[in-house]
Amino acid sequence: MAGMQSNSKSGTTATKEIARGALTVMAAFVVSNLVGLLAKTLTARYFGTGIESNAFFTANRFSEILFNLVAGGALGSAFIPVFTGLLAKNETRKAWKLASSVVNLVTIILTILSILTTIFSKQVVRFVLAPGFSEPEMLLTAQLLRIQVISSVIFGLSGLVMAVLNAHHYFLLPAIAPAMYQIGWIFGIYILEPEFGIFGLAWGVVIGAFFHLILQIPRLIRLPDIHYSFELGLKIKEVREVLRLMAPRLLGVAVVQLNFLLNTYLASFQQDGSITALSLAFPLMIMPQAAIAQSIAIAALPTFSAQVAKNQIDEMRNSLAASVSFWFISLCPGKRAILCSSAIYL
Repeated sequence: MAGMQSNSKSGTTATKEIARGALTVMAAFVVSNLVGLLAKTLTARYFGTGIESNAFFTANRFSEILFNLVAGGALGSAFIPVFTGLLAKNETRKAWKLASSVVNLVTIILTILSILTTIFSKQVVRFVLAPGFSEPEMLLTAQLLRIQVISSVIFGLSGLVMAVLNAHHYFLLPAIAPAMYQIGWIFGIYILEPEFGIFGLAWGVVIGAFFHLILQIPRLIRLPDIHYSFELGLKIKEVREVLRLMAPRLLGVAVVQLNFLLNTYLASFQQDGSITALSLAFPLMIMPQAAIAQSIAIAALPTFSAQVAKNQIDEMRNSLAASVSFWFISLCPGKRAILCSSAIYL
């Protein structure tokens, strides 16, 4: 009986932790999305839907694809369970060895890909991104790509810092970091654009990526027992486990990114401004998903991972049911959501 009461209390605490984290992330995501909407609105106001904005958004898309394929959601969803599992078992030294190895691998891979993209930027635009562009538009896109691709390396580091902080149940700064990226974007429009034109906006994106990373560093260096080592760790069991878990998730991410790439590819053959219009409309479309579903997933994953690592399967099921219930109530508040979420527990 005492054990059941202890498990019940543990499950209740975990559920409250997930709900609190989800609400924090949700509020921060709403702020970040609003700042992002402002940044893109200002871009449309200053540059319209002509050659410059088309070239900028095309280059920006490829930089995001590089980051998402190497260090985006696929790596985060594979890294957090293994890293959190080690922390839950008090194997802190192993956890930080894993984090160091993954950071080093991601930085090296993204740096190599960025250098290759810079060298072959014209070919990337001509054959992969936007074959429908005119020669001047292709040239401008290639120039902007050489600048913006720097941001993918910075985002690779920042994305892993986000994962480490989330694993320690610190959600606010990682969730507000995208707003800092957009602030860099706005800085590029207001401060750099008068001097450098559209290239000022491209450098604003790089500055925003730097802001995204820097915002999280103070919290990172205050984590207990933090330790960095320069090693790739390919022989470490936990690193290989992250790579194994990442493989199927990467396939799903690759399909999504291929869809984005195909949209850009086809839009390059359409009338001027088509790529800009897609880039402005997409954030509006995914705002509900980012604000509700993604925030709950981010808050729940570290808790689920720790529960599985401790073999608390029943508590994990209860936490999962509570998270899905919270999702239903957030998405469609009312009697129908309560009925649907109640059915999950049965």
